[in-house]
Amino acid sequence: MVKFIITVLEALALIVMAVAVMSVKRRNFVHRYFALFLVTLAVWLLSGFVDRLMVRPSAFFVTMQYRFAYAAGAVALSYAFLFALSFMSGKRPRPAISRGASFLALVFAFASFTDMFIKRAEFVNNAYLVSYGSFYPLFLAYFLVAGVSALSFVALKWARSRSIDRSRAAYILIGFGIFFFLDFLFTMLLPGLMPRDVTSDYTYMAVIIPVAFTAYSILRYQLLDVRIALRRSLAYFISLLLFGIPAVFIYAMLQAFWSPPTVVEKTVTVLILATVVALAPMVRDFAKRLASRFLFASLYDEIELLHNISTVFTSTPNIREGIGRATAMLCEELHLRELTVVIPRDIISGKGDWLVGCRMSGEQAVDFHEVDHSGSRLHRPPVKPLVLEDMVREAEVPEVDPSLRAEMERRDLVACLPIRGALGEVGTLLVGHKTKGFSLDPVDLDFLQQFSERLGIFIENYLLSTYLMAQLEEARKMQRKVEELDRFKTDIINVTSHEFRTPITILNGYAHLLREHYRDFDEVKREECVQNIIRSCQRLTSLLDQFITISRFQRKETTPLNQVMPLQELFEDVKSQVGEGAAARINSEVEGGELYVSTDRSYLTILLKNIVDNAIRFSPPSSPVIMKAEAEEDRVRISVRDFGTGMDPSEVRNIFNPFDRLEEVNKHQSGTGLGLYIVRLIADLLETDIEVDTRPGEGTEFSFHLPLWKGGSFQT
Repeated sequence: MVKFIITVLEALALIVMAVAVMSVKRRNFVHRYFALFLVTLAVWLLSGFVDRLMVRPSAFFVTMQYRFAYAAGAVALSYAFLFALSFMSGKRPRPAISRGASFLALVFAFASFTDMFIKRAEFVNNAYLVSYGSFYPLFLAYFLVAGVSALSFVALKWARSRSIDRSRAAYILIGFGIFFFLDFLFTMLLPGLMPRDVTSDYTYMAVIIPVAFTAYSILRYQLLDVRIALRRSLAYFISLLLFGIPAVFIYAMLQAFWSPPTVVEKTVTVLILATVVALAPMVRDFAKRLASRFLFASLYDEIELLHNISTVFTSTPNIREGIGRATAMLCEELHLRELTVVIPRDIISGKGDWLVGCRMSGEQAVDFHEVDHSGSRLHRPPVKPLVLEDMVREAEVPEVDPSLRAEMERRDLVACLPIRGALGEVGTLLVGHKTKGFSLDPVDLDFLQQFSERLGIFIENYLLSTYLMAQLEEARKMQRKVEELDRFKTDIINVTSHEFRTPITILNGYAHLLREHYRDFDEVKREECVQNIIRSCQRLTSLLDQFITISRFQRKETTPLNQVMPLQELFEDVKSQVGEGAAARINSEVEGGELYVSTDRSYLTILLKNIVDNAIRFSPPSSPVIMKAEAEEDRVRISVRDFGTGMDPSEVRNIFNPFDRLEEVNKHQSGTGLGLYIVRLIADLLETDIEVDTRPGEGTEFSFHLPLWKGGSFQT
């Protein structure tokens, strides 16, 4: 009865594993064949001890039990053969092969219910007496051919693979090898050689171990490595020995030799429990590190490695440097040729995808960071981990994109893992093959997924901090703009109190003079008064025009036009607007006689006129002002140079602020300090930068660049 109950539990476990295998990848033919193999194997197991439910099973019942077991075994062998063949080729077996294997299985299954293999079987004195048929050697041959073929297919898969399937094939090869060896030895060979069958029970009891191991090895590609399992078991026993047993021993001693009051006893119990809870994580980590030194020291310690990676992330503010250092650490520990982290452009709001990672150059890990504009589909985070060998095997499944598989093969990648943060996918981890002929172990993939989770948090923190910094910078810009506008309003009040008062006072004074003394003044005196009134009006008009221009440029009411113009003609326009006396001081030079630019003519004219006005105002009347244009590759450099007093280079950054030259108002009868501020606004609209070269006593040169127009081909 006990053996039957154990067999039922084993069969139920096989059926549960078959359901689990199908639930992972229902449409995958490899999983389908393996699930059918597990189910038929469960039926074979159940047929082993049914007779034990009876006190005295009849010879007919035992005979039919044996025949049913052989029939189930024949069917299970065919599914094992088809599974191994599809696993080796990565393709669905040809219809002729699958039909032939199924036909042979049915033939041997039906033949098992005749006298061809088993004539008679009975249970006598706790042993089976079996009389074999004349075709029993044929069944042995079928068993050997199907079993050896299946093992050969798995061995070929192991030899051809170099990544996950190499590890998986090794586990399956061991599992199938143990299973077929035990089954053939204890249920086929030895019972056929001995008069009494006393070995079948061992096969039924032992077969679950290798089969369960094999089932788990293909259940997921993150199968548990036996070495890691042994190491973790040792770590558990170390923690139990160092912590669990002493804690229980101390508590038992206190209970045996100390009889405190109930309140004290409860307090001590709570303290011991709190100590156990507090120290448990520390003891666990210590036990794992200690176990890693005793067992398989060449394996990396995943806990310590993850801790080191987390330290890199938290100590490196630069995301590219942090990812580069972390991937270099992984490439060295996991012996990877390449490990690339892809952050898509829609995550970072950039013009391309970020590629940050590490490549092995000889024995040295070299980190890199690139911006990719190809828009590769591999750069989009996958919904689930993509493993190349699984994709090859699932080539006929509609969900598998052949283009992704082809690109992974072209780029020599073995896996593509999603990088997930708390808010969703933020990137993709591209994993290359291992170096020195090593194969990518499923434990490595499991660890890389843990790495992806931490990396996702790191990337999300970076994106959040970048967003907050951008918002903070935007707030600072707005604050500076508000402060500038506030200062601008204050300065307007200050400047208008001087600039507007002066011409208005002149207007008012000369108007009163003309009204009261018009008849007393001669024609010359009257003309002088009128000219002073006109100049004051012009000064007011110029001042108002500047304020209107600034307001228009600040609000960006108009968009600059692209107008092709000759610079020599533009320079003459500027000279004509500064007055005859000032124009005589201006020398214009255009390299090669003529250069053309394409920009807004009115904006450029205002910009140059303000620079020229500034040069004339702050240089001696006898000194020249030079306007010059010269070609520099695909651009034109336009400059205005004076030979005035110049200024200290440290003052340059302030001269483009509004009203910055107010201290010169008393010295120079005109000027509000708005000219260079207008220059700055126009330069921003024309997308150019104003450069200032100046030294005290040597004059000042203002220059900027514009795109060069070359005979119908505009150079941007």
